Amino acid sequence: MPASILPQLLKLIVALPLVIILAYISLRMTDKYIYKQKQRKNIQIIDRLPVSNKSSICIVKILDEYIVVGISENGFDVIKKLTQAELEAINKEAETEKGINDSFMVNIKKLLKGKQNYD
Repeated sequence: MPASILPQLLKLIVALPLVIILAYISLRMTDKYIYKQKQRKNIQIIDRLPVSNKSSICIVKILDEYIVVGISENGFDVIKKLTQAELEAINKEAETEKGINDSFMVNIKKLLKGKQNYD
């Protein structure tokens, strides 16, 4: 390997990870900022569970109603409107569970067993 390539290769080895780290940090900071900007008083995403790369299940608060919705690249579907008793059960279980994702998944499975169509 020629001696003139070695310094350039070392610069590349140092600069490339630095650029990748800075890009990652800036994307994370931008994502947090955009997420905070998207939160509204009347419509809020309470919790989100990614199901695949392009779809997720969310609990959405619209005014005083809580709704479980499925979101994909093709649109969204209302899965279930939550009752007050279901909300209390979710909150109680979320307090006792260690991980938010675990309790969310348990509650979604319970809710999907009694799935109703809202058209």
